[in-house]
Amino acid sequence: MSQNKFYIGLSASVHDSALAIVNPDGEVVFAEATERYMQNKRAFNCPPDHLIRTPELIREYCSPKAELVIAITWSQPIVALTKIMSEFSRLTGNLPIFNDFYKKLNWPWPSLQTTMQGQANNMTFAGQNLLGNHEIKNSTQVKYYEHHLTHAANACYSSSFDTAVCAIIDAYGGWGSYDFYQYKHGKLSTLKNPWEGFGNGNLGHFYALICALCSFDVIKGEEWKVMGLAPYGKYDENLYQLLRTLISVKGLDIYFNNHLYFPVIEKLQSMMRKPDESPLISANLAYTGQLIFMEIMEELLNNLYDRGFSDCLALSGGCALNSTWNGQILEKTKFRSLYIPSAPADDGNAVGAALLAYYEESPQAQPPKRFFSPYLGSTFSKETLDNLCKFSSMKDLQYLPGKIHKKAADLLAQGKIIGWAQGKAEFGPRALGNRSILADPRPEDMMDRINSRVKFREKFRPLAPSILHEFGDEYFENYQESPYMNITLKFKSEVLEKVPAVVHVNDTGRLQSVKREWSEKYYDLIYEFYQLTGIPLILNTSFNIMGKPIIHSVEDAISVFYTTGLDALVIEDYLIEK
Repeated sequence: MSQNKFYIGLSASVHDSALAIVNPDGEVVFAEATERYMQNKRAFNCPPDHLIRTPELIREYCSPKAELVIAITWSQPIVALTKIMSEFSRLTGNLPIFNDFYKKLNWPWPSLQTTMQGQANNMTFAGQNLLGNHEIKNSTQVKYYEHHLTHAANACYSSSFDTAVCAIIDAYGGWGSYDFYQYKHGKLSTLKNPWEGFGNGNLGHFYALICALCSFDVIKGEEWKVMGLAPYGKYDENLYQLLRTLISVKGLDIYFNNHLYFPVIEKLQSMMRKPDESPLISANLAYTGQLIFMEIMEELLNNLYDRGFSDCLALSGGCALNSTWNGQILEKTKFRSLYIPSAPADDGNAVGAALLAYYEESPQAQPPKRFFSPYLGSTFSKETLDNLCKFSSMKDLQYLPGKIHKKAADLLAQGKIIGWAQGKAEFGPRALGNRSILADPRPEDMMDRINSRVKFREKFRPLAPSILHEFGDEYFENYQESPYMNITLKFKSEVLEKVPAVVHVNDTGRLQSVKREWSEKYYDLIYEFYQLTGIPLILNTSFNIMGKPIIHSVEDAISVFYTTGLDALVIEDYLIEK
């Protein structure tokens, strides 16, 4: 192993591409989704190694004469197969018989031609901006890894487990939509033998189907809305019978009932709400679809546990973003420990690929058994902050080093809504106190104020609680540590009236546990708020408006501040009030 070798992980999917950098000691020093830098939601058809951005990152995080290993998330056979399918879909896409068939087959996604061409382009082009860039003079080599294996590496190498079983469940991952691995002493091996059968079912596609039937946009990633809407609904027997016939589990396989698929979809499409109707019309469908999703996951994971490999579960893939189910895994399955990384979807595969390359070349190295920090993204430009002070002419711009958390806590206690931007950005879809919009969780109208005046989104969308870890048991039933805000738990009845703005309609909250050693300034802010109010948690939602990525730059933060109902903005130790 070279002492001057850096590993550049590239997630090359058609959506949610990302880049990660691992240093010669196996530490992830940078990880960021492409959408953040480009401010382009989900970054469809965008290669992860941006022609201008990537050389800047290499200069910042890698040694000048370092060797670079470029690790890409799709295996070479899959890249070749995707290119063939892309060409086939291009040739047949204009024929009515194929057009009609693929429109149904891929619903609610775009046409097969569009999807395959985009995927082929991203796979093929990944790494080319690194290899062909005259600014990057480092020696390079390229490695390819199976998509689901990179998911597994992201989950297992970032966990504190010594041994575990790993489940990867998504919508598309190369040869299928799910895979299972055994993780032992830093080594990954597949658990699913080829002779066990190969299910044609796809749980990620099933949930996307529910999302689209609720008249939400799958391309924009609006599956979140299904989870938020489901608690407003109730069980519908007719919907259940229709949907449940579509999907089943046998052993470690998921199956679709193909001959019923199109007739069921046609029935359900006729029941879809119109664009001008309230989303609440779809609440029963969201509830019933979420219920079936959880039933399938419960059966599948219990079958996995029964193989007897481990009682520790590492879960990744797009379906691991379902925080409603995640909060029930330890209750409804036989697993005793659960780990889900901060970025379980395709962006996280940049980290997985880079770590696979590192451990492949360092077979004696062992992943560290410590907290994996999600704060791996970009920082704010000091030059831009200096220019803000120099040229903005803002009368209320204050510089409060060492005191900013106290002032911010005081503003929160007064009912102000604050944009809070600190240090390195979080890696993954959840704002974890470095790119967050914060508020007091006590006012009953606070959720409506933020959804209508700041986020510009539907009234039913919930907001999350960030809680000091030591108070978790006081506020939540069956409290579990949740550093990445990826599980939803039930609030205890005696605290519901204390924090109504972060309590969802079914008395749950998607919580973030906060420890000082994980995020010092954010912990100090919440603790100061607790000293003022007696409440050890604050309302936290991502620093963006609906349909846009989380902010990336000082300019982004200023733009959101002055075009929304935010009352104050904190960037590092600077405070601006309206």
